[in-house]
Amino acid sequence: MENENIGQHSSSCSQESSEQKHCWVCFGTDEDEYETNRDWVSPCKCRGSTRWVHQSCVQRWVDEKLKENLSIKAHCPQCHTQYIIVYDEVNCLVRILNKLDKTANQLCPFLAAGVVVSTLYWSAASYGAITMMQVMGEREAITMMENTDSYMLLLVLPSIPLSLILCKTINWEETLLLFVQRYTSHIPLLRTIMPSFLCEPINSSANTVQFNSVVNPTTTLCAALLLPTTATVVGNLLFNNSSYSYLQKTILGGLVYITVKGVFRIYQRQHNVIKEKTRKVIDYPETDSEESN
Repeated sequence: MENENIGQHSSSCSQESSEQKHCWVCFGTDEDEYETNRDWVSPCKCRGSTRWVHQSCVQRWVDEKLKENLSIKAHCPQCHTQYIIVYDEVNCLVRILNKLDKTANQLCPFLAAGVVVSTLYWSAASYGAITMMQVMGEREAITMMENTDSYMLLLVLPSIPLSLILCKTINWEETLLLFVQRYTSHIPLLRTIMPSFLCEPINSSANTVQFNSVVNPTTTLCAALLLPTTATVVGNLLFNNSSYSYLQKTILGGLVYITVKGVFRIYQRQHNVIKEKTRKVIDYPETDSEESN
């Protein structure tokens, strides 16, 4: 039995040594004249002449793969066997430095995420403090923050911009417009104020007009964060000579601003809906040259 195994092994070795080698990268063979000084390697489970590849060619192929992604493992494109790659040993100092670099690369994403989250948190807290001083007045806001527990402030102040952004996402104007459209014909007052809702569409397919529900994130963010400043300015302009407190002026100014802005937005959307209802396709205007042809 052992003699048979030895015979099979010797025959396979002789067959491998006698078969022609083909490099699957550069398609060169061992019979080419310039191949005498080039090393051959069989790095995978492929069989036949294509199992061979030049050491320089496979090195170049591995380099191209590692350029795409350093974390991938190089493998044969045919049989998908992972290549066994070895390196010469380096000294202890280089090994330590390499280990430190690898650890730093693993920790840096978490540190960067922590820095970003901390920056956003303290930016939101600063915005919340400034908003309170705008809305309530500087003295009243500082006095209230001094008398409030510090842990409570750390929770309340960052929640102010978040609450403004969440409130801004509520599309009450569209809901009110749909209500007005539905009940205009039944309520005389609405029929007098907004008679344009009663017009019949030219094209029957446009009876139901879809509103543009796409929300612009930058517009929503800016409008939400600028709301306290706008409310303060409007309140001081309209109620400057009144006996209301600073907070009451700001609240009234915000209500006036939101109401007026909502009315104009509803008016704009109403006429855009009517414009869509008048949509029609017209005949193509033919020129004199086209008529002659």
